[in-house]
Amino acid sequence: MEIHSVQELINTIEKLESNYTYSCSIAPNTVFGNMEYAPHFIYRGHSNHEKYTFLPGVLREETTSSGTTTKYSQLEYNILSDFISEACRYVKDIPITDIPSWLEIAQHFGVPTRLMDFTQNPLVALYFACTDTKDVDGSIWIINEPTYNKTFFQKNYLSLSIDSEHIVSKIISDEIVNAFNIPGCRQNRIPYPWIYKPNYKEERMNLQSSIFMIWGAKRGELTSFVEAKHYMTTDDNVTNKEDGILCYIKIPADFKEKILNQLNLCGINQKFVYPGLEGVGRFISTKYSAKIK
Repeated sequence: MEIHSVQELINTIEKLESNYTYSCSIAPNTVFGNMEYAPHFIYRGHSNHEKYTFLPGVLREETTSSGTTTKYSQLEYNILSDFISEACRYVKDIPITDIPSWLEIAQHFGVPTRLMDFTQNPLVALYFACTDTKDVDGSIWIINEPTYNKTFFQKNYLSLSIDSEHIVSKIISDEIVNAFNIPGCRQNRIPYPWIYKPNYKEERMNLQSSIFMIWGAKRGELTSFVEAKHYMTTDDNVTNKEDGILCYIKIPADFKEKILNQLNLCGINQKFVYPGLEGVGRFISTKYSAKIK
């Protein structure tokens, strides 16, 4: 799939929604009838499709003369603790013991964590797919959250907040705080990444409609977990209507500038994505560099 404008993105999403909405009986041989299942998409934009790695920052690898190794994960709790000790004087309304909240704030300010950012707003994802690197193709990755949860967590219903809090807390405890304990002491580790909506304690999260995916015990890329039969398509006759989880849409480099101009008309620009003086500065710089061109 490939798009060249904001309108084409909207059309593609509408087609995916149509393709992956289905109905089935609530329980066989009962009088309850059918239930309609509609997709709920979350989005992630990346400006360099070819070099994209579907892994959170703390689990990414680097190749050195001695081989390939992860860059940060052996020191994951140290990284987070160091961030808390440095940042707590600026963020005074969050207790230093609230590890999930600090993990989310660290992620939004560039600290490597096991979180990966997504958004519920496809235009925000499109903005990130078109910025930073403008001379190569970008992409938007789309996850169908209900089918993902059904496939990897056997949940056929909307997850309750209390369930989500429990899963997030357990992953943080098992994989970060107690990562160096004897493995046998950590029973029933959660293997797959979990999708959840954070509390918007920071305005940037609110404006970007943030959703997080937190990696569990398995450290592979998300694409290594998702089988070919789970990839979504805009074809007219789909064969995996009940199983579609993942797909991506490419944005050719030649169309990025045009799309950014269209997004600006929709109010999606640096001022929106980066609230405060940082965003204003970026917006003014881009505005006048474009005028000079």
